[in-house]
Amino acid sequence: MNTRTFPVVTTSLLLLIAAIHAVAPDKTLFYFGAGEIAQGQTWRLFTGHLAHADWSHLLWNALGLAILGWLIERHSRRLLLAALAAGIIAVSGLLLLPFSNLDYYCGLSGALNSLLVVALWLEWRDSRAWWVAAIAMACFLKVLVEISSGQSIITQISWPPFAWSHLAGMAGGMAILIAQKYRTQTW
Repeated sequence: MNTRTFPVVTTSLLLLIAAIHAVAPDKTLFYFGAGEIAQGQTWRLFTGHLAHADWSHLLWNALGLAILGWLIERHSRRLLLAALAAGIIAVSGLLLLPFSNLDYYCGLSGALNSLLVVALWLEWRDSRAWWVAAIAMACFLKVLVEISSGQSIITQISWPPFAWSHLAGMAGGMAILIAQKYRTQTW
């Protein structure tokens, strides 16, 4: 682990999501929409996670990315990219199921939960501190409460929450941890 390395990947991602929000006059062209994806607009599989409904939505997601991205990237840029990809794939997979019943989806929070799982695991592995386990449990319980209530606990944005995406993101993070456990090469 090199703690002096500048978080290039995290910073690049933050600049990308800010640019999409600031420059795109019609952000809905970037939103995840299963119907549009089925019609060949496949870029939405990726950009739907980078586009945000409003500045508050963007700022909360950017804060999460800045913290979690830095925590993971100080261990491995490759691990950060793998965790983000796993989160995007897991959330996109969920959103393509008829169960999701959403016309559109945007935001990074679902995929950020993949980073959350990986970052918490790295902190647990390095410290074995009780507070890491407590934070992990609190985050999982938060997602369960949001799923059952249909309300976001921490943020209020102009976009209705879809907490199932947070659970899918967590599953993506778990998939990365399982894959890492069975790899002979270290991250």
